[in-house]
Amino acid sequence: MGGAVNDVGRVVSWLQSTVRFLPGDDFNLILAAAPPASTSRVALILRRAQHGLGGRRAGGLAGVSAATTGALLSRGAMEGVAISYARIAEQLQSVAGQPQRILASGRVTQDLPAWLQILADVLEEPVIPVTIKRSTLRGTALIALDVLAPEVARTASATGEIRQPVADRAASYRARKQDYQALYEAAIALAGAEPRPQSGIVGRASSPLRTATSGK
Repeated sequence: MGGAVNDVGRVVSWLQSTVRFLPGDDFNLILAAAPPASTSRVALILRRAQHGLGGRRAGGLAGVSAATTGALLSRGAMEGVAISYARIAEQLQSVAGQPQRILASGRVTQDLPAWLQILADVLEEPVIPVTIKRSTLRGTALIALDVLAPEVARTASATGEIRQPVADRAASYRARKQDYQALYEAAIALAGAEPRPQSGIVGRASSPLRTATSGK
């Protein structure tokens, strides 16, 4: 049981190759630079196909203005990615209960470790980065070993510093999740009204708003 968001790496690549940054801007530091309520007002509704829970082809950006810088756009986009994971996590919790732990692995978690703090703040749960490569392949091997060698002890994955959620950011992200849901539904409706759904821009002037894979 689960859900997949399959465009996260493309989002990062698009931001890095398309968005204009100021000299000296560092993408990882941009993500760690500010609490959610004070700067970022941009929401990313993930583009292209999504598998699993509620997946349809739709997407866009909201909250963009003439004052939006490359740094704010990037911060808001990656917050939108984290909120998209939170939507899946909340649906999983409704049938499976609270997670024992949340693991995050993949290229984005390696290249942008500051994003894991955003993810922890949005999920309101600690996030543990898995530092080994090919973690999906390892998971597949573990499933096979449950049948082939259930008596053999398993070696734990190497992990990094646990990212703890910052309590005073929770209220801001809860409000953003509500805005995100409204924008998501509007984007889905817009896509459904077109014969061939494409990426679009959905905006609200006054609204603020696990590539990485997350496991439980």
